[in-house]
Amino acid sequence: MTVTEKARETLNRLLEMFRTGDLPHAVARTVIRAKAGYERPSDRWSLGNRLLMYLAGTEDARGFKQWEEAGRHVKKGARAFYILAPCTKKKTVREREIDSDTGEEREVERERVVITGFRCVPVFRYEDTEGAPLPEVDYAPPEPPPLFDVAMRFVGDVKYKPFVGGYYGYFDPARREIVLNTHDARTFFHELAHAVHHQVKPGGLKPGQHADQEIVAEVVAAALCEMYGFKGYIWHGWEYIRHYAGQDGRKALKAVMGVLADVEKVLEVILEAATPEERGCAA
Repeated sequence: MTVTEKARETLNRLLEMFRTGDLPHAVARTVIRAKAGYERPSDRWSLGNRLLMYLAGTEDARGFKQWEEAGRHVKKGARAFYILAPCTKKKTVREREIDSDTGEEREVERERVVITGFRCVPVFRYEDTEGAPLPEVDYAPPEPPPLFDVAMRFVGDVKYKPFVGGYYGYFDPARREIVLNTHDARTFFHELAHAVHHQVKPGGLKPGQHADQEIVAEVVAAALCEMYGFKGYIWHGWEYIRHYAGQDGRKALKAVMGVLADVEKVLEVILEAATPEERGCAA
């Protein structure tokens, strides 16, 4: 395959994603970036290239030399995937502007950098390298979401990791931890609800995603969003609930009514665990 064919194939993958709407939903949310001092090369990539990295199933990809500089080596037989880098050149263009002294319009020549095309750059996934461990990256948000300290009273840890597709976050009962792939407070509320529900429900939550458990978490998240000023989430929450109720509005409403006792209990426990200041932040 020639470089031109590789570039065309890469562009076609991106265009198909946009055409079909088959984009990682994190694009519509917050794509997590590392804090200053923890950046990876991919943190400076375009959104399109980061999407290609996520599709490759990794959260860190670099060129061969970049991995060598980081003390890691590409494994024998590993295959690269390709991102797109712009090809640029300087070009003299004629532009019109208003003369600040006379107020008259005039034509001037300026030198601009223009993109003439794209070239393919081979990069390798972290999973296809070996060597020295990388410094731990801090993906925590600049400011924690409301009720973060409450969550820490129910779980051992709340971790933030970059989005790599498949989920926005999850609660792991065995490890007593919440893992988040977005800074979106709405996702945090959903996983917090799971963590509390696990403690108040006799026998704990069932493993995996079950409609009743997901609906409880989503109704709790929607309520907390309204309380803490994250407006506009009710519709998204309703769509999520409908998904688990079979897309039927009446069935979805019936499903919500069937778990209201659990919703009330989870909300009660969360708010009782909050300090007066934390409760006072609610709208």
